[in-house]
Amino acid sequence: MTLEKYVEENEYLIEKFNIKAYLTKKNYAVVGALAALEITNEVQKYFASIMNKENDLSARLMHLYGFLQSLFVSIDGLYELAYLISGSKKFININQNKDLRNLKHIRNDVVGHPANRNTRQQEAAYCILDKNSMTNTTFTYLICKDKEIIKKEVELIPLVTAYYEETNSLLKSLLNISNQTLGNSHLILLINNLIKRYPYPNYLNDLDIIYNDYIEKYNNKEIKNRFVWRYSLIKEIAKFKHIEINKDLKEDVIYLQLAKLYNIITAKVLNKTSHGDTIKLTYRFLRKNLDLYNERVYLCDMSHPFFNETLNKFMRRAKNNKTVTYYLDILAKLSDLGYSDLVYAYALPIKNFKK
Repeated sequence: MTLEKYVEENEYLIEKFNIKAYLTKKNYAVVGALAALEITNEVQKYFASIMNKENDLSARLMHLYGFLQSLFVSIDGLYELAYLISGSKKFININQNKDLRNLKHIRNDVVGHPANRNTRQQEAAYCILDKNSMTNTTFTYLICKDKEIIKKEVELIPLVTAYYEETNSLLKSLLNISNQTLGNSHLILLINNLIKRYPYPNYLNDLDIIYNDYIEKYNNKEIKNRFVWRYSLIKEIAKFKHIEINKDLKEDVIYLQLAKLYNIITAKVLNKTSHGDTIKLTYRFLRKNLDLYNERVYLCDMSHPFFNETLNKFMRRAKNNKTVTYYLDILAKLSDLGYSDLVYAYALPIKNFKK
């Protein structure tokens, strides 16, 4: 599908929402989110119309800044719309889209904080746009740090295409929810029963029932759907056999994903205070090493520039702690094998640690 077709589809989907009904109910939050998406879509419509035209440097710079900022605003609008209509921002799956996750980094580098790109307290970075290399659809910039200079080459068409694929899929799902009058009472009952009894031998069979009922209700099997992705992730964790992983850790990791499904269905947060030994001992380690607190989030994303550095730093600090070293080694092995979703899932308990 061409970029122009994506833009047209996006415009059509936004207009399909019953804005008049939301105005009647004085639900200005939904109307505002849809209005923001409509406006940013106009920006992308303009970008599509000029991407093959000759432009001077000033015009290319203005287009680049507008392009990156408008997509960033669009993502915020999508999160808000998903929350307002579905009751949960977890309904949206943008953070698992590699291109859109990369878009956030690029926007912060080039438009957000180029002159002071502090990513860590102990290390500053500066982003320099190579304006002479710019075209309407590509550009290059440098990330300059004391110890290294990293060159980034960016193509805009894949970024905007990834945005529209994600956005249009999400809008279709949100339309289904918006147009339905039936509640989630049956799904809430099923997920509550599963959570109360977990772990038990046949929980995956019960999870399949919940999945099938959810798909029937919302008519969306696309993996980009947040519920579908969480469900698929649980199945992948359960069947994964390439690395031997402690039962208590695997059960805790799956429980966190079940809690995410619970949140999507009920719009409520499920809190669990008890953990298995692996996570308990890891939390004890983290409480003794609170200077690592801000860096723990990098362990959830193996594509993040600081993933390997952070993992190595944690492993050096935990070298005399057998349990934590074992846990971190699982993340290292999963990363080496290329299982990005599993790295996220197994690092999530570390990310969830609170001081």
